[in-house]
Amino acid sequence: MKNLKLLLKFITMLTLLSCGTSHNYTNSTLNKNFYDGKTIYFQLNTKSQNTINFSGMVGTVFGGIAQPNVKETFKLSIKELANETNLNLKFIESFDEVDGEEPLIIDTDISIINWHFGFSVATLKTVINFKNIRDNREIQATGIRKSGGGDEMNNLKKSLKDATYNYLKEYQKP
Repeated sequence: MKNLKLLLKFITMLTLLSCGTSHNYTNSTLNKNFYDGKTIYFQLNTKSQNTINFSGMVGTVFGGIAQPNVKETFKLSIKELANETNLNLKFIESFDEVDGEEPLIIDTDISIINWHFGFSVATLKTVINFKNIRDNREIQATGIRKSGGGDEMNNLKKSLKDATYNYLKEYQKP
């Protein structure tokens, strides 16, 4: 019986550790020359999704689910991504905060925030439509955060950061 409990603890620990995805872009593959000297301003569209939709095996074992502030979480994700990639990325509330003659302003519309709970893995997926205000170029990017659970705000932040990083990878293509 003791061996069975030990085996169960080991399997549980292994499952939780192996199910999480890490989103740290310090060693990113972004083209630094392309982004050199550019400041990219992200403004969250007022029509963006502002709550997480839950699906799958959702339960309230640990006291329910708290909806994070999507706007503040997006703002944190931009700041964190800027620090990790050493790019000049900024979140703005309005155009009054923009500097420069030809600023690169991106209207950011979060269309989907879905957290699906499977048996051992929870996957938070965000879909964001990024629109360059200057040339109306639109790129849709998806962010994924897989985990064994965890805090709503942290998982959302990592998923939003992943979507923004995926956007930047696509934007730099000719």
